[in-house]
Amino acid sequence: MARIMCTQKLLHALGKRRLPPGEATQPQLLTVRLGGWAATYHRFDRRDLVIAVDERTYLTLVFPLAPRAGFRSRFAAALTAALEDFGVPEDVACAERAAIDAEPLARLVNRTLIRSLDDVEYICGIELLYHDDLRQVQRNLNEFPHPGRDPCVPVEAVARMFAAPRPGPSRHRH
Repeated sequence: MARIMCTQKLLHALGKRRLPPGEATQPQLLTVRLGGWAATYHRFDRRDLVIAVDERTYLTLVFPLAPRAGFRSRFAAALTAALEDFGVPEDVACAERAAIDAEPLARLVNRTLIRSLDDVEYICGIELLYHDDLRQVQRNLNEFPHPGRDPCVPVEAVARMFAAPRPGPSRHRH
């Protein structure tokens, strides 16, 4: 089963201090393609935001941390928005969203994913200087290339995974 692998900082914020380390495995549900999420949170100008990256595509999500009771529902809403932006069919996006409730939390130990989260966190901070809308920030982060990956841009990886056409340039860009 895939996992939501959280940094120690995020686990502490969620009140989950003693979780075992986790490595993602293939999603258990046949209808689900994403999974194996790496997640952290960071305070950006008095806003505590979660940044999550899918291990296979590097699809990046950004959403508010608080209140912690709604963590999974905000995670699923950010995922739904991203998949909608990429033109993924609604029934497929619904299955991916539902999987968020079933994925267990685990401690993130994968150093490559930790470094990638650090990179995305830095770029997210820059995006937030220009945009207040988290959905726009999320769209822009999914255009950010990740070296050593094929495809290196998350929007292209998601399009390939779901065989959805690559979205054109956003009307709401910079």
